[in-house]
Amino acid sequence: MVLVLVAYAPTFTADFVRWDDQFYVTENPLLQEPGGLRAIWNPSDRRAPQFYPLVFTSYWVEFRLWGLDPRGYHAVNVALHTASSLLVLALARGWGFSSWAAALAAAVFALHPVQVASVAWIAERKNTLGGFFFLVAFWCYWRARLHRSNGWYVASFFAFGAGLLSKTQVVALPLSFLLAEWASAQGPSKRQRITFWTEGLVRLLPFFALAGMLALVTVRFEHDRWPPQPFSLLERILIAGNAVGFYATRVIWPEGLSPIYPKWTLDPSALRWWIAPALVLLVGATILWMRHRIPRWILWGVAEFLLGILPVLGLVPFNFFTYSFVADHFLYFSMLGAGAIAAQVAEVCFPRAPRATRAVAAASVLGMSILTFYESTHWRDNLSFWLHVRRRDPDGFLANYNLGLHFRQAGEWERAAAYFRQAARARPNADFVFRRYTEVLRAARGNEAVIEACSERIAQDPNFAPAYVERGYSWELLGRFSDARADYERALRTAPPGSAWREQARQRLAALEVPPQPTGP
Repeated sequence: MVLVLVAYAPTFTADFVRWDDQFYVTENPLLQEPGGLRAIWNPSDRRAPQFYPLVFTSYWVEFRLWGLDPRGYHAVNVALHTASSLLVLALARGWGFSSWAAALAAAVFALHPVQVASVAWIAERKNTLGGFFFLVAFWCYWRARLHRSNGWYVASFFAFGAGLLSKTQVVALPLSFLLAEWASAQGPSKRQRITFWTEGLVRLLPFFALAGMLALVTVRFEHDRWPPQPFSLLERILIAGNAVGFYATRVIWPEGLSPIYPKWTLDPSALRWWIAPALVLLVGATILWMRHRIPRWILWGVAEFLLGILPVLGLVPFNFFTYSFVADHFLYFSMLGAGAIAAQVAEVCFPRAPRATRAVAAASVLGMSILTFYESTHWRDNLSFWLHVRRRDPDGFLANYNLGLHFRQAGEWERAAAYFRQAARARPNADFVFRRYTEVLRAARGNEAVIEACSERIAQDPNFAPAYVERGYSWELLGRFSDARADYERALRTAPPGSAWREQARQRLAALEVPPQPTGP
């Protein structure tokens, strides 16, 4: 608990960041409206960003406790993560691990730097709240199994439902239950194994039914708001295979972490995109072949790691794929499996070199704590966040565009223009980015600079209507009305019918036809 509080200390004074925090909290009208709570729990009401009613209910309550003071929201996230870490400790002890190996499992879950993207991000309350109920459900289920108690079983079922209402990624939890029971069993016969799986599936049938029902509600809600991007089956396989390799690498060697990774440009004809899927299949086949020699809790840890990321591998595309195919916060639930693997490896190594094993474990925990503290500092405010993202992806659209917005709001036109220019290069066909760029460029350097930028863009694409409109407006402001008229007419010829740019060009042309009104007495 002390290590968690120290590692996440930078978040206690951190601000909101403009990466979903505004949609979830700072600019969310449902937190302030009298009927907002009713809308949050109504799946047919599309005003909430997502149908995770327990998450938005927590925001609704906090808004009444401390308004828009970000410190309260960050403190709740850290408190939930700390409680979840203690639950991991309790679970690992219940699974039979020694106290120090169980503490190592909890430390991996609590202090691995990939968890920062879930704990330090206010909008990712989905993970910290969903993870808490996920682990409560697991702990209650294990108690029900040990004590043959229907009460604990019912408590687990309701905690699982709360987890689903916080984040649908917990949907695979019933399989985790079943596999954990298998891992703790000792050498049953073939008939006993059949009975075990049959009875387990029947016992968990209500969990599977609830998971399916709420998963369908969430999928329908998100599909209506953000239709998923179309990917072919081959592309989905490539995304999933490379994502598994990416996540495994990040857990083993957490170097170059970023809240937002560059979006991959898939090319099924390129060999490099098939290397990771091939390695994943090879490792999977090796584990299956050697499964009788591998400790069961390592097998369970691998299975739990894969179950945690299964809903976000791209087999079912969702809205986040608009920005990237991978993200650190998708690993939050999978780190329970990583912790179990670490604990089992430590237990196996302990009899051979107990002091060395504990020294390595302690050094690893300390190293993770330092990295987590460092990663947490990148979330202290909006500027720090986006500068960190840009360091990982200098030419990317998101970081440059949001930095442009930041400096535009601060009135630093020259810096805003530089970032908007890079964002416009990253997405050359995004007219709203070009509009922002010319807007701040005009404020920074004047109309001549806008004319030069528009001419450069027209040279690249003679049919880019926004450049004609913006250049025409600059001509108009300089009093060169014939040049302005010519650019507006070109915009009318190149802009798609019904577009806002076509309408704007028509309005400016009409304004040019109105003779200037005399001034004076």
